[in-house]
Order: sequence, then structure tokens, then C-alpha cells
Amino acid sequence: MNSEMIALADTNETPELMGAGLLALVTTGLYDESLSMYREYIQNAADAVMESGSAEEARVDIAIDVTHRRVRIRDNGPGLSREDALDRLLPIGRSNKRLGIDRGIRGIGRLAGLAFAKTVAFTTRASQNKPVTRITWHSDRLPNLTSTEPELERAILECVNVETLPGREYPDHFFEVEVGGVARHSAGLLLNRDAVRDYIGEVCPVPMNAKFPFASRVKGLFDGAEAPLTLKVLLEGDPDAVERPHGEAIRLSANKVAEFTEFQEVRIPSADGNGDMAVGWVAHSSYLGAIPKEQRIRGIRARVGNIQIGSETVFDHLYTEERFNRWCVGELHILDSRIIPNASRDYFQPGFHLRHLENRLGLVLREISARCRRESTIRNRDRKTLSSLCNIENLYSLAVSGYLTEEDSVGLVQEALQKVQEVRKSIHKDNLDNDSLERLDRAEELLTNFSGEAKLQQFDNITPSESVIYQKVFGALATLTPSPGSAKELIESVLAEASRVAENGSGIRTKPKGRNHSQARPALDDKGH
Repeated sequence: MNSEMIALADTNETPELMGAGLLALVTTGLYDESLSMYREYIQNAADAVMESGSAEEARVDIAIDVTHRRVRIRDNGPGLSREDALDRLLPIGRSNKRLGIDRGIRGIGRLAGLAFAKTVAFTTRASQNKPVTRITWHSDRLPNLTSTEPELERAILECVNVETLPGREYPDHFFEVEVGGVARHSAGLLLNRDAVRDYIGEVCPVPMNAKFPFASRVKGLFDGAEAPLTLKVLLEGDPDAVERPHGEAIRLSANKVAEFTEFQEVRIPSADGNGDMAVGWVAHSSYLGAIPKEQRIRGIRARVGNIQIGSETVFDHLYTEERFNRWCVGELHILDSRIIPNASRDYFQPGFHLRHLENRLGLVLREISARCRRESTIRNRDRKTLSSLCNIENLYSLAVSGYLTEEDSVGLVQEALQKVQEVRKSIHKDNLDNDSLERLDRAEELLTNFSGEAKLQQFDNITPSESVIYQKVFGALATLTPSPGSAKELIESVLAEASRVAENGSGIRTKPKGRNHSQARPALDDKGH
């Protein structure tokens, strides 16, 4: 049986190759976070500014109109002529951007607003003597498209309006995106000034905060040609431009702050030895634990063209324990054009150069993990040592309190001396601060000089036989209570209650003369009193 290969285009059996679902895919299908709309439009502004060579004066202004559920994003880039506007803003999935060089590459990011609003209008011009062109896309017309349309491209064009506007009220050259009729389910974020400011500061190419102690070191990592672009982004009504969220320290809680202690430069050479494929940094701290998410700085972040790729978890899979990525602060700027973000910009397209990057970066992240674990081990050891020291002091305080029999008091002193030796064996003196060493030495001296004679002034209003009963009961409490400090507090509470009962005319009066047992336990003196 003979076979014959015939081109499908030469037959009458050609199926429809593009469906209306394509437009939905490139809008709602790619953006599961509404704030990503700002990233798409700001990165388009960044590409336009880089193309024009006017990065020093680049500026983006954002106006948020809550009343009318509208957002306007305008840049002072070169703008587009009418011909360029029609050529660049109407086609779907076609782009003249350079793969691996420009921030946007697929010609679909400009439609991001359609996922969250009724209209997206692009208004622009390239020079003062030209009219202003406005192209408006309508998301509410998209459901009318079906895959059975004989001329789908014409049907898509029915979703678009093109206008020519007088230019008196507009700058000489500019590009503006206006997202109108923001959906109510997206308005909570897209129209929230604080959320927008935080997102732009975390993700977009804005300057480092001058308070960050390593801001100049970060800037100095890059050669002139590699220096990341930064844009001046202003929200209408704000006096200052948006900055990166890194501050002078890491706020872990309302009353706990970790200082930045050390700057580490990270350079990953290209697989072919031709320069660096990535340059980054790590701002080391004391690694006290996970940094709160709301600080918006935790994790080693990935950036391309100074725009964040993915989230704080982007390199989690390269850690031996991904939790340690929440403890650290740093960035990796991808310089190699062969490492390309994927369509959803949450990671990179697979390939040889990405694997090389991951292998080299994995070594750096393992070192960070080891550092986090080492700091955690030291803190746990110090915490345990201080806890043992407090326990030793409390044992001595209870032994000399006079609440216990001489036998029980001696037993507590022996227990405390044993704990002193355990502490000395578990640490080197260099690992304890001077105050803690002095406390340990003083406690050992007091315990060694303990005579075994405890005062009985607490029971001077009752008979000796009753005193023995009290002491034996309190000795049992000292044995059963989790810590000597808790035991002493419980004993003093019992005595205080007994005194109250006695003052009310019943029971035995046990309150000692001139002593209030409800007060805090006495400080130790050199004589053990």
C-alpha cells in the first residue's frame, strides 16, 4: 500500500487553529495575583525607557481612583506614534522585544488588566506635534467570541476601540495605561494604596532604601553596563518615590530587632567562562529565626532586569531545609540572557544554563543553611546555660530560706554544686559573657561555703514540733514542684495564706515578725542570707 504525504494547507480539511479561548489564556489564565498587573505595566515602562536611553530621568506616576474604581499608570518614556501604537498594541502574542534582554518578551503582558477590570486603555504619543492615540480593550465583549467565528481576528478587533485625541492636555511624549471598572473582587488589592506601594517596592525596579546599611555595597556589585535600571515611581499624593523595603535592621516582632552584621557578595560564573551569569548578595544577621512575611524582605530573591521573578520561595528547592530561606535576606540578579523567565514569571525555562545556575547557587545556599543551624545551636546552648544558672541560684536561695529542714537544704546545695560542674563541662569560658561567668563563680562560692544551718525565723511564733511539720511539708513541695523558684513561690503563698487565716482569728499565727512573705524572694548576699 502506497502512502502519500500532503500538506494540510493544500486540502479543504483545515480545522480552525486559533480559538477565542486563547485571549482568555493570555489574560486571566496567566495572572493569579491581581497586583501582578502593576509589575507588567511598570516593566513595559522600564523596557521603553531603556530603549530610548533616558533612564536617568525615567519616571512612572500612578493615580488610584477608588471612587470610580480606576487606575492610571503613566511613564515619561518615548511614547509611540500612531503607526507604532497600532502595530504593537493590537496583535496578541507578537512582540518585537528581545528575548533574554527586555523584561517583557511575549506581547501579552499589556492585557494583564483585562483579567481584573472592564477596560484597559492605552494612550500615547511620541512627539509634541503629533496627535494622541488611544486604544481601548473591552473585557466585557470577550464572552461574545466563540471558536466558530469564521474570522476570529476580526471578531477580536470588535473588542477594541481606536481614538485620536487632541494633545493639549498631554505631555510631549508619554505612555499611559488606564485600567477602568476594576472588578469588586480585585479592588481590595488593586485600589489599596498601601498594598500597591508595598508590592511595587518588593517587586519592581525602584531604588534601594538609603537606610539599608549595605545599599552602596549592592550598587557597587555591578559594572556600568550591568547596573540594574531603577525607576522613580510615585503614587499620586505621596511626597516620596517608592523604595525597596530593606531598612536599617530586621524587625522580628514589636520588641525584637536583628541587626545586619555582614555583607556577602555572590558571583556565579557562566558555564562557558564568559563573565558572570548572575550577581547577587546576602545580608547576614544573627539569624534569630524566621523573618515575618510582612517585612517583605525574607528569602534569597531572583531578579531579571531588576524585576523580581517568582516570590520569596523561588529558590526553596535548592535548600537542604527550605525553612532556612525564611531566615535570610538577599538577591540574585540574573545577567545571562540564556536564562529566561517562564510565561507566568514564577521561575525560569528549563535548560542547561539554568541547571548550571542552580548547581552553583545550591552551594551558596547550603552554606547559609549551615550558618543558620550553627547560630541556632549556639543560641540554644546559651539559653540552656542561662536556664541552668538561674536554676542553680534558685536552688541556693531555697536552701538558705529556712523553709526546709537542714537535711533537705544540704541536699539542695549538693544538687546545685553538681549542676555547676555540669555547666562548666558543657561550655568553654570564652563562650559565656563576663556577667554570666561572674554569676556562675559567685554561685559556686556561696554553695561551697554553705554551713548547713538554716534560719528558722519564719516559724518563730509556733512550737518546734510544728516547725518540723511545716519544713517536712515544704520539703515535699520542693521535691514535687518543677523548679526551685516555683517551689519557693508556692511555699511563700502557703505561708501568706496561713498568716491571713491567723489574722482573721482562726488557725495558728505563722506570720513572722517584721517579714512579709508575699514579697519577692530576697537577693543573695555573700553569707547566704
